[in-house]
Amino acid sequence: MNKICVILSAIYIINVNFGLQCQVFTTYNSQNSGIPFNTVRCLEKQGNDLWVGTDAGLAKFSNNTWEIFNASNSPLFSDNIRALKLEGDSVLWIGTVGGGLFSFNGEEWVNFNVSNSGLQDNLVRDINIDLHENIWLATTEGIFMYDRNEWHHWNMQDSNLLSNNITSIQIGLNNEKYIGTINGGIIYFDSLNHFTTYTIINSGLPDNSVTAIEIDINGFPWFLSPAAGLVYDSDFGGPWLNFNTVNSDLPSNALKCLHFMGSELLIGSEVAGLIFKNGETWSHLNTINSDLPDNHILSLEIDNQNNIWVGTYNEGLCKINFQNSILENLDSQMLFYPNPVKSGNEIHFHRNICGLVSLSNNFGETIASQYIYNRNSFDIPEKIQTGIYVITLLDSDHYVKSKILVTH
Repeated sequence: MNKICVILSAIYIINVNFGLQCQVFTTYNSQNSGIPFNTVRCLEKQGNDLWVGTDAGLAKFSNNTWEIFNASNSPLFSDNIRALKLEGDSVLWIGTVGGGLFSFNGEEWVNFNVSNSGLQDNLVRDINIDLHENIWLATTEGIFMYDRNEWHHWNMQDSNLLSNNITSIQIGLNNEKYIGTINGGIIYFDSLNHFTTYTIINSGLPDNSVTAIEIDINGFPWFLSPAAGLVYDSDFGGPWLNFNTVNSDLPSNALKCLHFMGSELLIGSEVAGLIFKNGETWSHLNTINSDLPDNHILSLEIDNQNNIWVGTYNEGLCKINFQNSILENLDSQMLFYPNPVKSGNEIHFHRNICGLVSLSNNFGETIASQYIYNRNSFDIPEKIQTGIYVITLLDSDHYVKSKILVTH
């Protein structure tokens, strides 16, 4: 099998905005990288690698290298990827438009579709695997479950679902399943796969449509509505706690995807960028207050270094680093100039930073310090003695040090 491998050449930008800590944004698109398309529908991490599902193929991003799988170079005959789910540490399940379900273990591909299996729809929107290793699929023809031997199906015709249009599936801590629909409410399956449907009419649910679901560390479901905002189920079937633009600082009710980062909830919206909910505090990043490339967000993933990966509708994939904003890229390559520098003048860095900059003498005594916000220079104090000084850039628990010569 031929593989397309492209070495990345990326550009890093440092920014700080509206109370959010310093961020490093990296954007990968079809113009500056090997990503095959700028619409990124789904993301899934595998160790230190990232799988990226687009409208024009599947991509694996590993060690700054892109490897592309599509109809022209692999058995993945549908390039339109809608869902990704890693099983264990080696098998990737792939949901497509028109090609059904695929699995890939790094060497072998297996395909399930309407002509060779019990799957009755070739459009697979979401994939999850329960505690008994059953595979659950969200399709436009209802809910499918594959127990590795037989296929099981729930739909409007045979199971009295209110909609066959299934959007999302999440597995609870006790093997219960939470399933979102379009115009059919939210469906709860217990561990024995008996289900209950909750709607506006029978439970006061804010919206009968659900775009995404996540389970918090206590096992409670949170889900998104395309029109009514964020909903939290406080007692496994209501009452529902609804956050919207009227009763909270949520900037938009049109929400697409969500992901927990510890106790903080990350939400991708259709028009308002990336939203953060941390307890009662709300904040957000968009194309105006940050270097986020697109306000329409389709997918989110958190890697092992706590970087946030954002899949967008029009502008490719964006990586946001909060933890090591200076050090991730500047440790070994920060340049200070001019050196020597005259007292009372500015010393410059070759790129903008946000962090604490300090100047100390050979005895370790701090001569001057200043917190820099998105700047590339630091003021050397006037009337200090000629000599060797140490300039330090601090960010979180990390630092960059360099010796400079100050003259008159």
